[in-house]
Amino acid sequence: MRKLNPLLFLLILFSCSVTNYQKKGTVNPKNFNYETAFTTLKTVIIFPAEIEGKSKNFYFDTGAQYSIIQRDTLIGSLVNVSGASKRSIEAGSEIVKMFKIGDIEFTNTVAINTDMVGLKEKISNFGGLIGQPIIEKANWLIDYPNKKLKISSKNLADDSFQTIKIKRKGGSPYTYISINGIEYKVVIDFGSSSEFSLPKESKLAKQLLQQYTFEANERERYTIGGRQIIKEKVGILPMIKIGDIEFKNIQTKINEQSQPRIGIGFFKDYTIYIDNIENNYKIKKSAEQTD
Repeated sequence: MRKLNPLLFLLILFSCSVTNYQKKGTVNPKNFNYETAFTTLKTVIIFPAEIEGKSKNFYFDTGAQYSIIQRDTLIGSLVNVSGASKRSIEAGSEIVKMFKIGDIEFTNTVAINTDMVGLKEKISNFGGLIGQPIIEKANWLIDYPNKKLKISSKNLADDSFQTIKIKRKGGSPYTYISINGIEYKVVIDFGSSSEFSLPKESKLAKQLLQQYTFEANERERYTIGGRQIIKEKVGILPMIKIGDIEFKNIQTKINEQSQPRIGIGFFKDYTIYIDNIENNYKIKKSAEQTD
């Protein structure tokens, strides 16, 4: 296979911040709307998209700074990347000439590639992860309880939504949660199937282990570097707040990972709107889930 010009990739890598790197590429047409159904693996969103003229199933991951293409053999210049588990691997790099969701064409976006052993066996016809280089170029309305997704260049929210303010650091979306009146910074990681998870060495994890009942658990996890069997502590927090929004009885996992994160499971009862016009997230509790 023809490799990406290494000088081109090094120029991108060393002269641009991650956010500039994510902005590369364009979307056609300029105005677009597309709707599709999605399925889930555990709780993570999976839907079809087209790459290199072939339809594949992709994992939707707001926590991924770059899209990741499933390739049995690496192509392009080699780079080191790390994931939520703090493991790092050597991956390939490429410019994806055409990534198509429905009739929406994302052209010349930057991605890494690797052989995602574990996930490719779990997800049929697996194509990889959709990360921020594609996510930030559209607005995404995710009706999670009904497994429906809308992608648009227009505003899809109304006044019934509540706003979650976000900040971006290193190209990833962060917000602040409140536990017992104290705020903590967390990454919004829809590639995580957990509701709320914490590094085991963090101060908050140690406090929660003293305040609430946690039980030992062992499970498999798929992340950068492949399948892991991890040991963790699992418990329920009575309440977590984001601004004035209350989330009750949140399953919380404490294990080996890079940073605190709220996963897609945190919003399982909600319609979620990723607003890349105003750079925030908005949520609305589904009617059947309203207290």
